[in-house]
Amino acid sequence: MALEVLYGLGGLLAVLLMAYLVFALVCAEEF
Repeated sequence: MALEVLYGLGGLLAVLLMAYLVFALVCAEEF
């Protein structure tokens, strides 16, 4: 159960990080 929670948080954090990187790249290209 604890491992499932850690994997869930890790996956969510990874998705947020990927979205942030994509957002940063798009903003960098616009300016």
